Amino acid sequence: MLTRTHAWSPEGFDRYQQLFPATPSIRIDDTLDKSELFRMYWSHGMGGVISNIEQLASDTSVLFVRGYLGNYMPGNLVRPVSLLRRLGVDSFILKTRSGDCVRNNIALLADQLNERRTRSRLVFCAHSKGAMECLQLLAKHAGLASRCVGVISSQMPSGSSAVMESILYKMYRNERYTSYRRSVEAMQRVMLSLLRAQSGGRDLTFLKWPGLVEDVAKIDWPFTVLQVASWSIRPTAWLDSFHARLEEISPGHAHDGQFYLEDLVWPGLPHVLLPEIDHAQPAMGGSGFDCGRYWLTLLSVLMDMIDTRKAVS
Repeated sequence: MLTRTHAWSPEGFDRYQQLFPATPSIRIDDTLDKSELFRMYWSHGMGGVISNIEQLASDTSVLFVRGYLGNYMPGNLVRPVSLLRRLGVDSFILKTRSGDCVRNNIALLADQLNERRTRSRLVFCAHSKGAMECLQLLAKHAGLASRCVGVISSQMPSGSSAVMESILYKMYRNERYTSYRRSVEAMQRVMLSLLRAQSGGRDLTFLKWPGLVEDVAKIDWPFTVLQVASWSIRPTAWLDSFHARLEEISPGHAHDGQFYLEDLVWPGLPHVLLPEIDHAQPAMGGSGFDCGRYWLTLLSVLMDMIDTRKAVS
């Protein structure tokens, strides 16, 4: 199962320039761009990946945190946890409340980690808003931060969500805003209210997200934080893909169905830059994309970076 080939390929990130010509140029310093390392492991198959990850089995817990609305998406992040457990790695999904604010989810994460036995080292693998909650947790709990050796952050935005701002605050109603869009967003507001998810959605808007970003962007982390940024050309999940609305708001700008590409890049962090990954796919897979292999490959990249960091220090 681990050696199966898949339709998705990590090649071709720069094609966003032709597909989305209005997008600002995305450039990462060579020392921070880990995309080639990811591509190398992906192209060579799972042998080297598994070898790297098996090193985690003796002393490391790998903890996954879902993003906004993740609890309402069946199977969210289940596959990578299952694969890691088969390799003998202590791994599980930390519970968060999908619609709750970052502050409340931090408290929930801390309570779980105080109650559940984990191994001496911690690695956090988090999707979108969940990565912000991990970093906020580690910023506030020195004991956990001292045990953390790395955080893999998949598609955590550095900018606020135009989608949530449009739905919750009726923004971006330009000449492309139609009566159909008005009806759709009215229904989406009702849905978020029924799911009790408006608090988490407001965290992602201009009212709160910039402050959360500022809190963590200024920290010189004592562990490795690896950020993944991607773009997408097709929606894969009805609950988490807003291609048409993002194109209406900012035509010709690359996005992953939820956030614009330039808002997925964080100054000063190492990055993996990947093509054609919709925002929900790292959590849900689908459309030829294996989310289990994705996370295990990122973990292997992280292990290489940790070893290099140790050698330097």
